[in-house]
Amino acid sequence: MNNFIFQNRYQQTLIAILFSFIILTAIRLFLYFKYPVYFSNLNANELILSLFMGLRIDYAVLSVFTSLYWFFLLLPFKLVHNITYRKTVGTIWGITFATIAFYNIADVMYFGYVDRHITNEIYQIHNDIYTSLDMVLNLYSFEIFITFFFSFAIVYFFYKLFSFEINNITLNKKEWLILPLILILIILGIRGKISGKPFTTSDAFSVKKLSSGNLALSGTYILYRSKKNINVNRDTIPVKEAILNVKKVLQSNKFEYTNPIEYPLLRKLKNPDKKNYNVVIVLIESLSAKYLDVLSKNNYGVTPTLDKLASQGQLYTNFYASGQRSQDAITTIYSGLTQPVGFNSIGSGLELYGLSYLGDIAAKEGYSTLAMQSSKRSSFRVDAVSEIAGFEEYYGAEDIPHVGEEKGSPQFGTWDGNSFKFLHKKLNTLKEPFLSFFFTSSTHAPFFLPHKKYEKYSHSNKSENGYLNTLYYVDQQINEFISKAKRETWFKNTIFIFSADHEVWSSSFSQTKKIKKDNVLKGYHIPLIIYSPGILKPLNSNIIASQNDIIVSLIDLLGFKTEFSVIANSIFDTSVQTRFAHVKKGNIIGLNTVNGSIFYNFKEFIPEEKKTFNEEKNILLSIDKTQAYLLKNDMWSK
Repeated sequence: MNNFIFQNRYQQTLIAILFSFIILTAIRLFLYFKYPVYFSNLNANELILSLFMGLRIDYAVLSVFTSLYWFFLLLPFKLVHNITYRKTVGTIWGITFATIAFYNIADVMYFGYVDRHITNEIYQIHNDIYTSLDMVLNLYSFEIFITFFFSFAIVYFFYKLFSFEINNITLNKKEWLILPLILILIILGIRGKISGKPFTTSDAFSVKKLSSGNLALSGTYILYRSKKNINVNRDTIPVKEAILNVKKVLQSNKFEYTNPIEYPLLRKLKNPDKKNYNVVIVLIESLSAKYLDVLSKNNYGVTPTLDKLASQGQLYTNFYASGQRSQDAITTIYSGLTQPVGFNSIGSGLELYGLSYLGDIAAKEGYSTLAMQSSKRSSFRVDAVSEIAGFEEYYGAEDIPHVGEEKGSPQFGTWDGNSFKFLHKKLNTLKEPFLSFFFTSSTHAPFFLPHKKYEKYSHSNKSENGYLNTLYYVDQQINEFISKAKRETWFKNTIFIFSADHEVWSSSFSQTKKIKKDNVLKGYHIPLIIYSPGILKPLNSNIIASQNDIIVSLIDLLGFKTEFSVIANSIFDTSVQTRFAHVKKGNIIGLNTVNGSIFYNFKEFIPEEKKTFNEEKNILLSIDKTQAYLLKNDMWSK
């Protein structure tokens, strides 16, 4: 092989390009075979079309990131035949492509958490880079080592490939005519089309299934395109029509619009009857509805406290997260807004548009407000976000002493047991009425076991068993917290709300049981428990609701007179005719109603079931258009 000689530099460069296609296709097949359940809805023809579209995506990636090297190696100059020149350019090409391959493999691993590729959230990783890196190193140290080895092998291949001699080193004038052709091929690869608008992520759906688009797309392509696709096309529906449609789904006998010209969605209660109930919101990290036995009947046996509170309080069985990341949940809980595609989260820019904030509304009604989390204060910038949202006090792991029996250190911040004890102590110091928000962390991967007594299943930091053990631990801390709260004078006047930020990222788990329920929005289904004996009667409700509904529900329940603007309905409002959950999946938006769920990638609709969904399409387009228009034009809230 050392004596091998290429016929010409075109042959050598073409082999490097073909090798790149083979590697990228192998990574795509790795994605397919790693998550067979997710892609099982693709038949043979759809699978072939999706893989073919994947080649088109890879051509775009290679054109964008490596075509400069092709060009330099094919220039009709004597220099291109110099072995040192070719090895240098080839090695740099190899390093560039190895980086692409490494990122695509990392994207495949990420895909298992939320059933989608890494989107423009990669640009926001600086918000919590140390936490993210720490988690990755703990969960995937072996995989990282293998991927690094694989990347070095790619670089070595390119180095060796361009170390071989070339037989034909003569240059002629005809080669100048080839350069424009090469440029055309590169431009075609980057644009994806000869004319019209350039090819984008929404064009990658060979068939109208999310799995098809996700198989064709790659992490590198989305990284490249997501920054460019900030200004998405929202011209499918006129803004006046969109606002009218949104008002139709928000129609209620309890609320009235206060300034329909300047702030079309600004509302308030018609007849506010203020009740100074205290509110304690507990947002549990990574809790899918399937793990709550009272809801799913799966009998995992790790949520006895939450099951009991649900039975004695109000359980909402069709409740959904607005997104699949903690920042999505915090944005929604604090502002009632599903982060629109093309907008950053609160703390990274969304706050500039003037929102209705939970803490601010409560403070205007005379409430003491407190927010805290088990993670470090700045994790996901919750400290800054809480201040923006109007919470008077904020605490993180740095403020919380270790007072429990937990052993060792958790992955993030402090153990939830310490935090619940700290929360109980702080609530005793607050002036009533108060509203508090607490975000847990102990059920976040990797799943460290705080004490042997909580090991109901054979423990592993990376398995479903490990998750179940940490969930059991958190459930027991909730039991202790509620038991202590019952001895306080403020307990009888307090409403406790238990929910989750998002489903647990469980694609890598052994899926032993699933909820057998129709119309469940996959990837978003979380529990909502409202516990308040003496204030609210026990209830088991199957109405569709989401995190967006929390603010308006509290305004309704507490009788607040403050104006607000959210696209959501009160779960306590029986006059509401349309129930829905508006969600976001990267650069894709979705809607769930009693008819099922539908997604939209800003080019076409992707239904989860074989139904028409005409009404749902109209509602989803209207919500998205209204959100973006009112925010950008400073018409959302005063």
